[in-house]
Amino acid sequence: MTETELDTPQVMNVKIVNRNDFTIADRFDGVPYVFEPNHPVSVPIDAANHIFGWFPGAEQANVKRHVQKRFGWNTPAMETSGQNNRFFGNLEITPILYRMVPVEVDDEGEPVEPTAPAQRAPKVNKMMAAADVAQSRS
Repeated sequence: MTETELDTPQVMNVKIVNRNDFTIADRFDGVPYVFEPNHPVSVPIDAANHIFGWFPGAEQANVKRHVQKRFGWNTPAMETSGQNNRFFGNLEITPILYRMVPVEVDDEGEPVEPTAPAQRAPKVNKMMAAADVAQSRS
C-alpha cells in the first residue's frame, strides 16, 4: 500500500438510521441487527451490502430495489399506496469514513512516538484587544 492509499479515507462501517415508526430486524453471518426507530446503528460494510444492498458507489435505485424486495415493500398494494417509497425514504444510510495514516518507525522498525504539535499563540480578536487596552488604562 502506498502512503497516498493509507491517507485516503476508507469506508469500513455504515451508519443506518431507521426513521420509520417500526423496527426493522435482520441478520447477516449469524449476527442479528435491529434497527429501532431513530436509533443509529453502525454495521460492517458486508452487513450493509447484504441487508440493504449498499456498498461504496452503489446506485440509489439498486439499493432501493434491494431493500424493498428484502423487506417485502414491493407488493402491488404497497406500490399503489406509495408506502414502499415512504418506507425507503425514511432510511438514512451513511458511510463512516476512516483514515489510515502511516506510522513513523525507527531504524529497528519500532514505532516512534509522534511529537506534540507546536503550541500556537492564542488568536486575539478586536474585542479581546479592546478589553486588554481598557484593562491596562485602569
